[in-house]
Amino acid sequence: MLMDSLSKSIKNMKQMDIVENAALDAEKKEKNDSDYMTVVEDFSKTMEKLHLTIKLMDYSITNETVQCLEDSLEKLNETVASGVVDEDTLSGARQQINRKLNPSLSKEWKAFHLNKTKVSLSKLDTLGNLVSTPDMVASIKDGISNGSEWAGLSLADDGVHTRLSLLKAAMDKIDELGENLNLSDKIKEFIDKVTNKKARVSDVSEEIIEWIKQENLDDRFVIIFKN
Repeated sequence: MLMDSLSKSIKNMKQMDIVENAALDAEKKEKNDSDYMTVVEDFSKTMEKLHLTIKLMDYSITNETVQCLEDSLEKLNETVASGVVDEDTLSGARQQINRKLNPSLSKEWKAFHLNKTKVSLSKLDTLGNLVSTPDMVASIKDGISNGSEWAGLSLADDGVHTRLSLLKAAMDKIDELGENLNLSDKIKEFIDKVTNKKARVSDVSEEIIEWIKQENLDDRFVIIFKN
């Protein structure tokens, strides 16, 4: 009788162990699936953001970053190559994205943004003296400044417009300012030269001098020697 009872207890314990392991495996699988979905969604958002920057800002990335993208996608595919999520491969994919791809995109965007907006901001400083709406000028500068970080481009601070769309709108607005001032072609050309620091004394014609005086900009322009 004792042996029968012991045997039955052992059998019950084995069955409980099987059930417990199955439950643990199910929980682990569910967690791995959830983690994989999160990584894939983040990667997809990065691809969407990259597509928009190329479309709106003529952005391009280096061959090294292209390779990082391809490596990240390959690792994500390898993660589910067996039909289920491999935890170790997923960890490698996450590290590839967080430690290589994202830092590379952030670094390249920052350099691109600086170069892309430098001339526009210089032009805004010139045109800003000709408009009577300083709040608008400040808003344009905020739109450009807030779009300098790759990680924040998809954020919609006002709940509607992303920082990327506001950056594009701000740069377009600078071009519109010049058009709305109804300046002559000669004056526009002069402003462009001043913006690009290529204006010479010989560019200051009678028309330019008259315009400068009319707009009370006498003290806004200086003459320096070129190195």
